[in-house]
Amino acid sequence: MTCLKPDKMKKMTFRQQIREAAEQMDLPEGFLHGKPLLTLDGDLQLMVERHLGITEYGEQQICIAAKEYTIQIQGERMHLTAMDKESIRIRGRIFSIGYLYREELC
Repeated sequence: MTCLKPDKMKKMTFRQQIREAAEQMDLPEGFLHGKPLLTLDGDLQLMVERHLGITEYGEQQICIAAKEYTIQIQGERMHLTAMDKESIRIRGRIFSIGYLYREELC
């Protein structure tokens, strides 16, 4: 890990400083852009962080709004096990996860 010298920090814009700090902390690239973080545990559980809510909910399809697209999850016997404004946890048999951009939304 490299530390920036104070004189170099002054020459960087605020956005560059944030990006540099995120890189030094090994944060995911999408973190700075507000993109969702998906964590899949086999085919039985999915955690979605940084979401904007559920747009469709059923045992075979769940759609979750994100900043630039909708996340479409297909499977069987799917259900929510936890949800708050930060994350959603889905259990069931997950077959596929797709990204639908504005022109092809659920």
